[in-house]
Amino acid sequence: MALETEPHQAKAVGQNTRVSWKDSTEVGRFIKDDDLEKAKNKLERVIEKELPVPMTKFDSDAGHKSGGGPGKYPVKAADKILKLLEQAESNAVNEGLNENNLKVGNVITNQGPSMRTPKRHRGREIKSSHIKMIVEEK
Repeated sequence: MALETEPHQAKAVGQNTRVSWKDSTEVGRFIKDDDLEKAKNKLERVIEKELPVPMTKFDSDAGHKSGGGPGKYPVKAADKILKLLEQAESNAVNEGLNENNLKVGNVITNQGPSMRTPKRHRGREIKSSHIKMIVEEK
């Protein structure tokens, strides 16, 4: 099923991304409804471990961070979502949207298939998730 976009929107989709679904959900909530530059800045600060992502739903084993309650630094998820955000921005430019007037409209995350490694890592399961990012004009 294809995700339809409205005339003033652009999207980017990442299928079977090797990222924890829970971490990508929390990062998506963290940047939703932000300006594009502000969201990029937040994600870069999370990657550098300067800004914690507040854990709202999946907060077990999340220690308290100053100024924000329970939080973590999901570096891998923030890196993948930053790349998807840049892809959505370039898609918006190709569709003729004003790149200075863009915001993160919605970040939809779904759980992807889990894969088992038979010999490496003692049969550990590898997590994956599907991420759909919609960027729209303000």
